[in-house]
Amino acid sequence: MLYEPINSPLQPVTNALLKRHNISLDIKRDDLIHPLISGNKWRKLKYNLIDAQQQGIRKLLSFGGAYSNHIHALAAAGNAFNFETIGLIRGEADSENPTIIDAKQNGMTIQYLSRLEYRKRHDPSYLLQLQQQFPDALLIPEGGTNIAALKGVGEILTELADHNPDFIITPCGSGGTTAGLIAASPPHTKVISIPVLKKASYLIEEINHLVTGVGIKNDNWRFIEGYHGGGYAKITPELLEFIKQFTQQTAIEIEPLYSGKMFFALDDLIKQGYFPAGSKIVALHTGGLQGLRGLKQRGLLT
Repeated sequence: MLYEPINSPLQPVTNALLKRHNISLDIKRDDLIHPLISGNKWRKLKYNLIDAQQQGIRKLLSFGGAYSNHIHALAAAGNAFNFETIGLIRGEADSENPTIIDAKQNGMTIQYLSRLEYRKRHDPSYLLQLQQQFPDALLIPEGGTNIAALKGVGEILTELADHNPDFIITPCGSGGTTAGLIAASPPHTKVISIPVLKKASYLIEEINHLVTGVGIKNDNWRFIEGYHGGGYAKITPELLEFIKQFTQQTAIEIEPLYSGKMFFALDDLIKQGYFPAGSKIVALHTGGLQGLRGLKQRGLLT
């Protein structure tokens, strides 16, 4: 599976709002790529795994929060493709955390970092120290976001070449998926990025840095803030009601941290008339459904 094309299905959606604005909407179902390595996490990991395999590296180390989709996917990928995995987790141990339970069952070694130490995860000197501590490991950034990730995400546009969308919209957490789409998108396809955290404008520089790092110049994208619902992992009653109605109408399950906020933003932008009549939109379902269990465990969802 590592070298095979993914080509996740494209599911059309129709409703009264879309008809009223003469908008075509299809959902790119990356949540169906793999039961455990789903969505953008599989795409971002793909070429990191291939690079490690080609270099003879059998150990992968990365960072994540206690309920991280990336950590969950990395552990599953390690188990599936025979890599040893190490997860450096922000915060304190919790024996009932379903994400960590899954990661351990998939063979991941878990080490907890204080929040102070975790803040060093982008510090070159700290990363050098880690590399010296784990000389035979490939260090993958938090969220899987690096140059190798862009190639995997960019394959989405190859899969959509015949569909030829005017817009592709994605949630944005660390910027890797947005950057991969920008780097691969043809001139007629505009990328819409919806950040899921507050004060996210710093990500614009991160995204531009990643895109220029692969030798691409593309200004055909927009970073639209204001749909974070109060911040990362913040969930409003309005968002939950929207998700409930969305799932009833489409039979597609989404979660409130990433895909839910993106689809909520898309709905509002269509109502505002942001997209010209006749637009063909593809919305990227980035997966992350495993995180629902953690939200329930913490009492944030019933």
